[in-house]
Amino acid sequence: MKSAIFSSAIAIFATLATAVPTAAPADIVARDEVKQVILSSAIVNIKEDAADTPLGVTYEAIVCRVNGKHNSQALVKFDFPDGLTGCKCKLDFAYPAQFSGTGEIQVFTIGDANIENATFNKRPFRDQFKGTFRVSGWGEAVVLDASGLTFDCPAKGAKAYEVVSQGDSNEVVWYAPGGGLRIDVL
Repeated sequence: MKSAIFSSAIAIFATLATAVPTAAPADIVARDEVKQVILSSAIVNIKEDAADTPLGVTYEAIVCRVNGKHNSQALVKFDFPDGLTGCKCKLDFAYPAQFSGTGEIQVFTIGDANIENATFNKRPFRDQFKGTFRVSGWGEAVVLDASGLTFDCPAKGAKAYEVVSQGDSNEVVWYAPGGGLRIDVL
């Protein structure tokens, strides 16, 4: 009896499997293939409430704003290896330690990768807007604005970015190098 039921179930599944349509290669959407991941090499938090105090390099990035003040931003440095000429790079964000409020953050390039002694009042200038993310879970962040997230990989050397809060009563915290802002080489 059991073997008859089992045989019938197998026959039904086999019939269903042959009826499932297969996707033609033209129907398959190619996903960006990540060749390499570049993790941050340094993080420096800069705080409005300690505007002239250098906080030094840390592994915990804190980006927040409360009621239009008490801003805390993260300067994030990456060391690009040799051999990326002709490749595309993409900023991405994942694996926060905690988040609250809107969970929205914006990323900008900054004018200098020497961030180790930066303060809120004395830091590299904010240059180009790269994009906006919404952190809403413990995995990959949602991209809200990808206008500058993908770019030509630079030559070997250090580049730095500033991560700022988008919206009030907002906080995003991550531990580097395992989480937070990263660069995918495509």
